[in-house]
Amino acid sequence: MWSRRALDHIYLAIFGPAEFQHPDLRVVAIFLARVFIWLMSRLTFPVFLCALLLPLAPTEADIPLPNNILEPATVPEAWNVIGLATRNVETLLDEKRPDEVATQVSLCSPSLRTLVRLASTAEEKARLDELTVRAFGLINATASGGIAKDLLRTQAGYTGLRGVLDEMARHFDAKTVKSEIYYCPTHPEVISTEGGITCEKCNERLLPRRIPYSFVYTVPGEPTLRVTAAPDAPLEAGRKTNVKMTLAHPDGRPVLLRDLLVEHTERIHLLLVDPSLADFHREHPQPTDTPGEYVFSFTPRLTAPYRMWVDVIPAETGLVEFPLAVLPSAGSGDPITPMDGNHTSSVGGLNFRITFDDRQGTRPRAKETRLMRVTFTEQNGEPVKRLEPYMEAFAHLTGFYDDGRTIVRLHPEGGKVLRDDARGGPALGFRFYPPKAGRVRFFCEVRVDGQMIVAPLEVGIAP
Repeated sequence: MWSRRALDHIYLAIFGPAEFQHPDLRVVAIFLARVFIWLMSRLTFPVFLCALLLPLAPTEADIPLPNNILEPATVPEAWNVIGLATRNVETLLDEKRPDEVATQVSLCSPSLRTLVRLASTAEEKARLDELTVRAFGLINATASGGIAKDLLRTQAGYTGLRGVLDEMARHFDAKTVKSEIYYCPTHPEVISTEGGITCEKCNERLLPRRIPYSFVYTVPGEPTLRVTAAPDAPLEAGRKTNVKMTLAHPDGRPVLLRDLLVEHTERIHLLLVDPSLADFHREHPQPTDTPGEYVFSFTPRLTAPYRMWVDVIPAETGLVEFPLAVLPSAGSGDPITPMDGNHTSSVGGLNFRITFDDRQGTRPRAKETRLMRVTFTEQNGEPVKRLEPYMEAFAHLTGFYDDGRTIVRLHPEGGKVLRDDARGGPALGFRFYPPKAGRVRFFCEVRVDGQMIVAPLEVGIAP
């Protein structure tokens, strides 16, 4: 018999955190999970089905997943996915984040099936089929350890899987196993195994395909892009400021819009905040006729220098980064003043409140993924159920640490909202991985009745 704990793990893997589901959806989900268990107990190869279904685990990918990852059509494509996914697993294990390994390791499953399907002889197919069955079992073991947040079990499962994949690789030439796949960001269906060529549809250079190693939080490396920003005058409270900024590659080449991936409807998000973390702005600059040059305007509420993080995903790397510039002012700004209240805020006639799952206490710890809920109520306590889509989400959370350097941004679980008539609330769930200890000032952006509301919320992160 399958234990209740096993059922809970499979429910979580397929449907996501139960506390963030609508009650009616949870009833349906539990029923489907029980059907899944019933089928698993009666199949000859249950491990195969588990490996097949693991990719269905719902995650909100801030970074777009490259095309054809789940349906590799050729042997080089399949090995490329296996190589990218296993490197991501190793990164997550190095960072001691086993709970995210299941999503990555499951990406190997479709590629393994492709290798068997495209075997050139019956003998080769039989050998690969045997290895693939073993690999599916180890994928399941690795994913199960990750879902249980057991680092040692996850490492043991992956070590076994790595051995089987290495054995399988000996049946292919080294060039195929180490294949790079290049794609066109504008036309992702155009792919090639050769670098240095251009897209047949738009004549743009094809770029190497990448898979983000986390759909919750990726540790930003040194930015590959350089930003400079020049306001038309020092920032002054209440005065509209026009800003000209430039984006360039390290070699000086201008960064064009087509060099960046679209994320939540935009290729460039500018995140601006003053030293006291009191005044937040999100802006989307527009390109000028000069390559690599962009302009925008905003009106600061304070006379202070504002930090400007450029939230972009270079197509060449596929990873989010935050080049930083400072907009000067005649004033120095105030220090950070801790917010009153317990994870709460009231703005624009609405109450905002952050809560965390009860299993681990109320205060999140650094480098541990937590399930975080933001609830929205009217001043009279009535739940708010009319959150409108804004950039394909019912809410955007941008968090600034009190060190003035570290930034996080979150989007709700459940995927992007693609219908303008959809409405959300009264609660949204987020996966939050605090990269370090300290205090985080979040700004929650929502749109209600056609009006934008930005509410500050503060969370303390324990070591």
